[in-house]
Amino acid sequence: MHCGANMPLHLYPNVAASDSVPENWKPIKGDALKYPVRNAEVLRYLRTLLPGRWQKVIKQGNIGEVHYFEHASGQVAGVKFFAH
Repeated sequence: MHCGANMPLHLYPNVAASDSVPENWKPIKGDALKYPVRNAEVLRYLRTLLPGRWQKVIKQGNIGEVHYFEHASGQVAGVKFFAH
């Protein structure tokens, strides 16, 4: 996922609050990839939104997958939905 400072990310309390994910999307329990944010520019930007630990998450669901950045607090940013 590529996004720089010219593409603002918004902070949400959870994935559903982002309005990026269809209401009928249901996550598959335990089926999520989580790894460090590798893009230093994106990580710096995320830390301006909320300081602390961030990770990239790819969560599989019944009708597609959701990609987002997750803060240690559980808040999320940059939520994108990809249909199967």
